[in-house]
Amino acid sequence: MKKGTFTSEWDNGVFTTPAELDEVTGEITTESIDVQGCEQLFDEFFTDESGKDYQVCKECHTHITKTIMVDGIGKTLNEVVVCTDPDCIDSEQQRF
Repeated sequence: MKKGTFTSEWDNGVFTTPAELDEVTGEITTESIDVQGCEQLFDEFFTDESGKDYQVCKECHTHITKTIMVDGIGKTLNEVVVCTDPDCIDSEQQRF
């Protein structure tokens, strides 16, 4: 488990809380935060203790994303960003 912080950026402020990242599954464990009064979520990310940021899935909000290579047209490859949770709707929409 990587220790770090979970940050969510909203229209009414930025909220940061201690968190842990399971490096095998990509799942983030953190305490709940009260975002009452906030309406629009701009960004969420996990930052480990060394300062490296990991983007959080915009669909499930519980796992980080990763970049994978998928077959493109002909012999090309395309980069696609998917959720690390195989059950997330975001990952399902990106599978080829």
